[in-house]
Amino acid sequence: MPFPAHFLPQQTERLTLRRFIEADLDRFLAYRHDPVVARFQSWSMLSEDEAIAFIHEMSTAPIGIPGEWFQIAIALQLSNQLIGDIGIQVSEHDTRTVEVGFTLHREEQGQGFAREAIQSLLCSLFELGNITKVIGITDSRNYPSINLLTRLGMNLVSSEEVVFKHELCVEQTFELKKED
Repeated sequence: MPFPAHFLPQQTERLTLRRFIEADLDRFLAYRHDPVVARFQSWSMLSEDEAIAFIHEMSTAPIGIPGEWFQIAIALQLSNQLIGDIGIQVSEHDTRTVEVGFTLHREEQGQGFAREAIQSLLCSLFELGNITKVIGITDSRNYPSINLLTRLGMNLVSSEEVVFKHELCVEQTFELKKED
């Protein structure tokens, strides 16, 4: 069952979590084409036409369909400028579990924006009532993401060697339960 229509937009002290809009195209392409930003991400770079199609899809797609990723735009509240996005996917196997992933433009990293956005999202997910666990999966070399997940109260629950982007790495799974 999709999330309610009022799930987005959300406001934090400095940010708006919202659907993508056409005006996001240039900023979206900028961080999605940055090899430093893309290093630990599962997505690949998009052409401009693919990015336009993606933005159009995310501007109208239902949120919370099990097994389907939905990207939430993170924008500065004052200017509405896109600074990144959060991907969410309700598990097909357990619809009480949501996986989250996040990407920020390099210029906005290290300023607490990701923490502010994810914290707001976690609260909203748990307020839905049926979500009882949120997980985040990251490469063990991605120290900023690991630090963020732990600062959010997520606990490391497993590590697994995998091949990712043609490299052997260790994926770490963190989780936060509603009761935590």
